[in-house]
Amino acid sequence: MTKLFQITEKKEKLKIGVYGITGCAGCQLSVIFNEDEILDVVSLVDFKAFPFIKEVNLDQEFDYVFIEGLVADQEDLEVLEKIRKNTKFLVSLGACACTGCVPAYRQFSLKENYEHLLYKKVQDLEDIKPTPVDAHVKVDYYIPGCPPDKREIITFIKNVVMGKQPKPYESPVCVECRRNGNQCLLDLGKPCLGPITAGGCNSVCTNGGFECWGCRGPTKDMNLDLMINILKEKGFDEKFIQDRLRTFVGLKLPMLEKVLHGKDNAESHNKN
Repeated sequence: MTKLFQITEKKEKLKIGVYGITGCAGCQLSVIFNEDEILDVVSLVDFKAFPFIKEVNLDQEFDYVFIEGLVADQEDLEVLEKIRKNTKFLVSLGACACTGCVPAYRQFSLKENYEHLLYKKVQDLEDIKPTPVDAHVKVDYYIPGCPPDKREIITFIKNVVMGKQPKPYESPVCVECRRNGNQCLLDLGKPCLGPITAGGCNSVCTNGGFECWGCRGPTKDMNLDLMINILKEKGFDEKFIQDRLRTFVGLKLPMLEKVLHGKDNAESHNKN
């Protein structure tokens, strides 16, 4: 019997729920696909709700709820608000829940491009702007990524079981990339966002030669100006840079327009 299990055996198990709103369910599968450790975790906590495994009950009370997906319609919002009311701690799971991810890119597109896809007559499917979870309710913890790293999920659960405060990984992807001996993709002329993206994924994309698109969200100390200047020096124009930065974290970069165009506008204003 492990020391971890001995500790939890003396007190009531944490009640945990996993829920999904609008999303692909891939983040929830990241929890299940922890083949080596998921059974150990199940013995440490009490999963009260989990799609694919256990009936989902919105009226159940929880210690922790992991919520996947983003708010895209009225039903999403109602489910989210009820879950927030019934749990002590809410954890945003995956890029959609944390940043809005690709679905939120709709906010940067002309309505005529997607209007034919909107539901207008069914109240439960009433369309609202696609937004991350923290745009509507208080979020206590974030586990980002598209999909989130399964080891990060397991580590989070083990930490809270032992009473440890989960800490976010605050270094950029570049730290892990260097640790893994990868050649810098920016040096190869690729539009990699690793310098301003929070790590914790073990640089999984860049390990395979694919540039980082920023799915884990920006670092707290990111230098957006410098990142944009580097991309410009590599030959990428403002439209490309703007689209790339918006793809996963556009709603988390409200200063993007100002950084891209603000200086030019300020210089023009001063001349006038």
